[in-house]
Amino acid sequence: GAVGVPSGVYRLATGDWAPFTPPLSTVFDHKADVLHAICADPVRWFPQLAGDEARLASLRVQEIVLVDDVRTNFQSFGPERRKVLRYCKVSRYDCHYRDMGFKA
Repeated sequence: GAVGVPSGVYRLATGDWAPFTPPLSTVFDHKADVLHAICADPVRWFPQLAGDEARLASLRVQEIVLVDDVRTNFQSFGPERRKVLRYCKVSRYDCHYRDMGFKA
């Protein structure tokens, strides 16, 4: 995204939206690394938890399930070789599938 422009929003108790910048630039660009970073410091990723940090303080990677159609998204090729421990690999269909028509 553009420098200085928030790339995330969350909803306040008032119903208004509040912008924030998720700390993506501090994490290796892979889903497994991001999930580990979220577990390490949930408030940086969910600023609406400020003041209620205990709510996700015990969140562990083992408690998260990643659903994806690309097998390489379950293990990072980054320097720490982070893994998603629970995952569901779903099929991708770029064809006519059974009686459901074209699926992409």
